Amino acid sequence: MKSIETQAKTVDQAIELGLYKLGTTRDQVKITIIEEAGLFNKARVKLSLNDSSESEQQIKAFIDELLEKCNLNVDTTVEEQEDKFVVDILGKDAAVLIGRHGESLDAFQYLINTICNKDKTRENNKKIELDSNNYRSKRENALVLLAERTAAKAVRENSDIRLEAMNANERRIIHAALSEHNKVTTESQGKEPNRYIVVKLKSKAESSKNNSKQSRTDID
Repeated sequence: MKSIETQAKTVDQAIELGLYKLGTTRDQVKITIIEEAGLFNKARVKLSLNDSSESEQQIKAFIDELLEKCNLNVDTTVEEQEDKFVVDILGKDAAVLIGRHGESLDAFQYLINTICNKDKTRENNKKIELDSNNYRSKRENALVLLAERTAAKAVRENSDIRLEAMNANERRIIHAALSEHNKVTTESQGKEPNRYIVVKLKSKAESSKNNSKQSRTDID
């Protein structure tokens, strides 16, 4: 647990100075008053980062260092959630990190997770999820819309429709979006990195089920 001691004319000033040096807020630290201010002495306090806050700062510092070496003009924030750390990368150069369909962002995310979690046990290993200028939510919305439009087209034209190759996470979004559709089903086909989804009419899917090794539940 990272701790620092600061001193100032008042306890509040000493605390604010410590928060500034740690780059954090009051709710992220434990504050211990070592000495009250007196006539001949200054107030002294000790600030200790919570374990989760320290992890957030370590992740942020590491990512900031990497991005600085890439000469990217961006800002980062790190938030700990129940099962993961969410890192938002914002700024005019943030789009550089995305790549085609988020491939560069996924690769950077994999690198960060590999390095930051290499010495941690499974119990202490928390996934680090990277986003850039809110790309992931925008992409998810776009994929859901694509799924709905493709399903409507398949029904209208009475034919199966093959979508372009996608990564595993994007395929899961398509599968989930159409999982409750009453007229079409989805099926993953092909091999990585060219694995894709076929949106199929349920009548055709059911008739060909025995001839296929894959099904709607194949979402990897």
